[in-house]
Amino acid sequence: ALGKCHSLEAKNAADPTKLSMGNDPALNAKFAESMGYLFDKYKDDADFGYDVTAIYVESLMNLKPWALWSKKVEGGEMVITPADQNTVKLINILEDALGIEDGDLVPKIKHPALLHLYCHAMELSPTPERAVPVANALWHTMPDAGHLVHMPAHIYAWAGMWNEGVNCNKEAVAADEKYRINQFGFAKTGSQFYKFYRMHNMHFVVWCAMHEGRYAEAMEYARKAEAANPAGPDGVEFMLAGIIPMGAVFLESYVSMPWHVMVRFGKWDDILDEPIRTDSSIFPGAIVVQHYARGVAFASKGMVAEAEAEQAKFIEACANPSLEGRVQHNVPIKAQNAVQAKILKGEIEYRKAYLAKKAGDETADFTPAWKSLEEGVNMSLELPYNEPWGQMQPVRHILGALKLEQGLIEEAEAVYRADIKLWKNNMWGLLGLKLCLEKKAQIVKDLNSAHEKFGTEIYEELSDVSQKFALAAARADGGPPKATCYCAQAAFLSGGGKYVK
Repeated sequence: ALGKCHSLEAKNAADPTKLSMGNDPALNAKFAESMGYLFDKYKDDADFGYDVTAIYVESLMNLKPWALWSKKVEGGEMVITPADQNTVKLINILEDALGIEDGDLVPKIKHPALLHLYCHAMELSPTPERAVPVANALWHTMPDAGHLVHMPAHIYAWAGMWNEGVNCNKEAVAADEKYRINQFGFAKTGSQFYKFYRMHNMHFVVWCAMHEGRYAEAMEYARKAEAANPAGPDGVEFMLAGIIPMGAVFLESYVSMPWHVMVRFGKWDDILDEPIRTDSSIFPGAIVVQHYARGVAFASKGMVAEAEAEQAKFIEACANPSLEGRVQHNVPIKAQNAVQAKILKGEIEYRKAYLAKKAGDETADFTPAWKSLEEGVNMSLELPYNEPWGQMQPVRHILGALKLEQGLIEEAEAVYRADIKLWKNNMWGLLGLKLCLEKKAQIVKDLNSAHEKFGTEIYEELSDVSQKFALAAARADGGPPKATCYCAQAAFLSGGGKYVK
């Protein structure tokens, strides 16, 4: 009855994303207060003390869902602080219940709900690594529960454990499929509600694999997500028909994942060969992304006029009223599109200056490109908290690659250091820093190491970064790339690309 009520509410709503679905903040606060009394009374009960603790902690979390930590961007870095005292309180409760203490972070209690909630509590904290032992404990606690199998990835991603993020989510996808078949047989639709969880796990595989340079796996799971959300009565159109209109609002974005994978790995010709969607009422978000990807592809191939034509189509698609209210979990699609607009403009402006410089124009101006890409960096950091992040390819990987291509070593180095600080152990950021240090080491060598201490420091850090990069790139398809973005010509040409101009 509740489900029917909510479906009717969604069907009749002007903006389904603003529905309460029975979620009343005042009631949430009252429930948390009431659970506090039960927690005080029963937290040490041998039979259900842990269950009561879990429900109480979750009630505190629901006072600020996905907002337990405040995020501010200062000087190009995310500064994370507790949203309020409830965040500190619920973490202390969880650590006490799990037996976690400084110096011994391994949980003594393997209660699935407590492990799950601790991962949520710590995922955007300043110290996500503190939760790695809990994530490890949760991974195989309930192997048939896809969401719990996937959940450690929310810690692994922030801790720079990308391979673990890929693997736990692949297991989660398998568990989801087992559940889907058991519950719905081989029906194509199945549960549209549970599909949110299925897409989330596939999305996570794609994101983590991208950070390790694993194109084949990233594309495999991107295609799985795309196939799960087709047009017509079995997919997005079915949801828009009114059975569960929120489904289209939340699920359509996952159709775009193959485009993001192709951009990340510089598959420019594949992008231009990819079939495009035209139904702007069913797939408004996917249409925006396809023009973004095609514009970047044309720009990277030196086809500026064609890139600008795609940019015009991108801008037109961004104005589609059907985009209103569409989100990818916590992130409005329009906010993602705003970042993509900066990237596309930056790529086009860069290619204009690049071609002018190549033709001998000593006044070629890269300033508009740097400005647009730097704005894209800041806008991507300002996106609402989400994992995977709302911008799947870090904009810094684009900015750093193109700055390094123009010999701006110090500026590129700063870009990569900031990237590695945020996305730890990611192959691309380490590659960028390695390339910068190699160029600096060559400069020192050419100067016959006039500043011996300076040269020694560079060589020592280069050795350390090279080792970290080798580990991070160990699973990359076809070996490590030559640059952190295939829009840079060193990477594009090494991959067999043909520059047009």
